[in-house]
Order: sequence, then C-alpha cells, then structure tokens
Amino acid sequence: MASSARVTSVQAIADFRAALLTFCQEAKEVLASIDMENRRMTDWVERDRLSYWQREIRNRQEDVAQAKADLFPKQITRITGQNPDFIEERDALRLATYRLEEAEDKVQQCRRWGTRLLPRAIDEFQGPGRQLAGMVEGNPPSIVLFLDRVVRSLEAYLDLEVTSGRDAGPPNSEVPSPATKEGNASESVATSKEESS
Repeated sequence: MASSARVTSVQAIADFRAALLTFCQEAKEVLASIDMENRRMTDWVERDRLSYWQREIRNRQEDVAQAKADLFPKQITRITGQNPDFIEERDALRLATYRLEEAEDKVQQCRRWGTRLLPRAIDEFQGPGRQLAGMVEGNPPSIVLFLDRVVRSLEAYLDLEVTSGRDAGPPNSEVPSPATKEGNASESVATSKEESS
C-alpha cells in the first residue's frame, strides 16, 4: 500500500534539518552533563555525606559522654543531701543525645539513598535518556541523515517533474496565444523574404 505526503516546501524541511542538528548537539551535551551530575551526586551521597555523618557520630558520642560526665557529680551530690542546680547539665545531655540520634539517622539515610533510592531514580531516568541518546548519537545523527535523504528525494522528484514538463510542451498547445500567432506570422514573413532573395 503506497502512502503519500503533501509537501509544500522543501526549504522548510531543510530548515527543520538544521534546527534538528542543533538540537541533537545540545541534547548530547545535556545528556553528558546529566550523566556527570549523576555520578557526582552518587559519589557525594555514598562517600562524602556518609563519611561526614560517621565522623559526626564519633564526635557526638564524645559530646554525650562529656555531658554525662558533667551531670554525674551533681547527681551524686544530690544523693548526699545537697540540692545543687543541674538544669544546665541535664539540658546539655538532652541536646547532645538529640544530636547523636540525628547523626545516626543521617547515616541511615545516606545508606538508604546510596544503595536503593538514588540508583532507582537514576535508572528511571536512564531508560528514556538512552532512547534519546540513541536518536541523537552519530555525526551527523541518523535522523538527520534520514532528512537528508528525504530532501534529496524531493529535489530529485521536483527536477524530474520540471524536466518532463519541458519535454511535453505547454499543456494547451492546441490553442496558441495571440502573441504566439503574431510571432509565428512574422517569422513566416521573414522566412519567405529570405527565400525570395
């Protein structure tokens, strides 16, 4: 089954080809940039942030130990019957414990993002990203080569149409125009003059 298209401007296709070539180049650059950003983000989560929060756990464990050590003597003096004020020390211990729990939670989040969530998000992007990369890869890309063939085919068709139109003569050759009649009459007069001389 043959299919046809109504093409009104070959130049529009050529202009589209040029715009498509620019798009393909920009898409390649963007895809490469996204790929680098994905690797950078994975490295940041798995190495930088994870090691930072692991160090923070150690530091904050020391802060908790110090807060406990500051609170303990005041608790002992209370047992002996004195009533010292240890509100500051208790608040410092509460804050140090909260900060330690925060660091432990951040380590868990870094591990969860590094091993499951971030790779899944990257995989979801890479499927369509690979399809786009497949369409724009090459120099020039295959889609641009296809448009080149389309433009060449249309130009060859138009050349064939013009050439066959010239060979067939004008479509209404049976009825000559008045200008053609006058031209033919003057040509025949000139020919007869030449023949008589």
